[in-house]
Amino acid sequence: MKIRFYGQLGEKLGGEIDLALPPGTATVAELRNKLAKMFPDAAGDLLERSRACIADAIVGEDRMLADAKLVEFFPPLSGG
Repeated sequence: MKIRFYGQLGEKLGGEIDLALPPGTATVAELRNKLAKMFPDAAGDLLERSRACIADAIVGEDRMLADAKLVEFFPPLSGG
């Protein structure tokens, strides 16, 4: 699975990584926890301040990853 990072996460981790999901990693929340353990310097951004996107839609923490080929993590967005 490809994982792309934007904003501060992209600066800290690079723009993209390839990750084979370990057994038992089924949801966005579980992926976040795995990434936070892999990249402790970015754990705060991963766990608290980013939004996950799959197939051009922001998804919740319970979104299953079985069919996802790409997960993107965006910083909080604001606009006006």
